[in-house]
Amino acid sequence: MGKSKNFKKEYVTGRKDQYDLDYTIFRKCVEKTNTREELIQLLDDKMKYVISKIGSERANELMEEMELL
Repeated sequence: MGKSKNFKKEYVTGRKDQYDLDYTIFRKCVEKTNTREELIQLLDDKMKYVISKIGSERANELMEEMELL
C-alpha cells in the first residue's frame, strides 16, 4: 500500500513520475491505434481510468480516516 500512496502523491504533484506514466500510456496507445481519432478516444479512455483509480483510492483513504470503513 505504501507504493500506491507514493504513486498518488507524485502523480498529482506533476513530478517526473507523472510524465513517465503519461508518456508510457501515450506510446502504448499510439502502437494500438491506426487513426488520430482512435488515438484520441483510447487516450481519453485510459486517462479517465487513471483519474478514476486515483480518485477511488483517495475516497477510500478519507473514509478510513473518518472511520467509515
